[in-house]
Amino acid sequence: MAEIAPFRGLRYNPERIPELDRVVIPPYDVISKAEQSLFDELSPFNMVHLELGPERDGDSAVDNPHTRAAAYFQDWQARGVLVRDPEPALYYYELDYSLCGEAKTRTGFIGLLKLEDFAGGCVRPHEKTFASVKDERLALMNAVHANLSPIYALYSDPEARVDAALQSACGGPPPVAFTDRYRLVHRLWPVVVPEVIGRVRELLHDQTIFIADGHHRYETALNYRNLMRRCYPQAGARASFEYVMMYLSNLHDDGVSILPTHRLLKARPDWNDGRLLETAATWFEIRWFAGARDGLGAWAAALRAELDRKRTAIGFYHQGVDGYYLLQADYDAIDPILAADGVPEVLRHLDVVILDRIVLRRLLGFSDQDLGNPRNIRFHHSLPEAVKEIRDGSGEWGFFVNPTRIDQVRDVAGNGFTMPHKATYFYPKVGSGLVVNPLIADEQITV
Repeated sequence: MAEIAPFRGLRYNPERIPELDRVVIPPYDVISKAEQSLFDELSPFNMVHLELGPERDGDSAVDNPHTRAAAYFQDWQARGVLVRDPEPALYYYELDYSLCGEAKTRTGFIGLLKLEDFAGGCVRPHEKTFASVKDERLALMNAVHANLSPIYALYSDPEARVDAALQSACGGPPPVAFTDRYRLVHRLWPVVVPEVIGRVRELLHDQTIFIADGHHRYETALNYRNLMRRCYPQAGARASFEYVMMYLSNLHDDGVSILPTHRLLKARPDWNDGRLLETAATWFEIRWFAGARDGLGAWAAALRAELDRKRTAIGFYHQGVDGYYLLQADYDAIDPILAADGVPEVLRHLDVVILDRIVLRRLLGFSDQDLGNPRNIRFHHSLPEAVKEIRDGSGEWGFFVNPTRIDQVRDVAGNGFTMPHKATYFYPKVGSGLVVNPLIADEQITV
């Protein structure tokens, strides 16, 4: 059972912060060092000071990025920079963006979801998590006692009834509207009409919720909930820490996009593309696109065409070769190998699984340790930019894939399995600073 609830969000006071593009940021885990410095300089009230404060010489148990974040958070509320909405709301949210030259709009809403362990089956992950990341996020959460950014999740609503219900309560211009430095256009409406909130709760009551982005934050929220239960055993089932802030979008919405995540590998002296391709012919049909410049468009189009056919294909390019290779999977040859390796059937035709298991491990001999070392591998979401970096002398071999499809995410998560690391990159990310959910231990969530 998916229990949705409205909440009294903390939001930037427009009288104090008229330019939200100076304070709202992407999720902490996609912010580069350069962006971190930029956000730090944009405003003393930028969310980066809470989400990703810098370490300092002399940091200690009582003075560190997390304790400083807690102090900033309290100070901003005391000074009226962050103010709490007077009524519980669901926050209807529209996001305009451009992808490959096409204008898109993604719709959804920010609300609370009652936390459920994955074993319950209501909330489904599709990626594995790392303990070190969860430990760091828990330390921050335990310092600020808030959800600073929403987890991005999906539900299935082919008739778009949830959006229709929320839109019915959004007459007039949005109270929040701005364009950020990434040219994303944000519009937000707090929805407080009880009948509309009740309708949304009813429509999602029997839904399975699929986590798109924010697996570490969800598991951190579970850990925080368990910690608070021990500290406040009488708090009850509707205590604020029993819920987590989520951005929920319809997986049938045309605005839901996943970008591909290409792999760029640091070339080793003993690598030989002729040997690799000769062995690869056991599992792939290999096509050649001549001309490092003239062949790029046809190669990229051929790769994309395999996505439309729902067939696995992997692009291959490295500096010094005057063209591009396309490896088209022979499932009859690959399936028995993956089955023998214990790969579940629902995972066997994922492009990233075939790339990981067949190309990186069997053909190139990479181990788990090799693949976990950032010196060996980096990730890129733009095929043209990655090709240019390789051509300009990055010293890497590039392997290029199509994005994982939404139906694959649903099927893998729905069957209780997870995908390899970096299997999905949902775009655009849901930013930090649109709405904050304060976690006050003795506060009850009203539904």
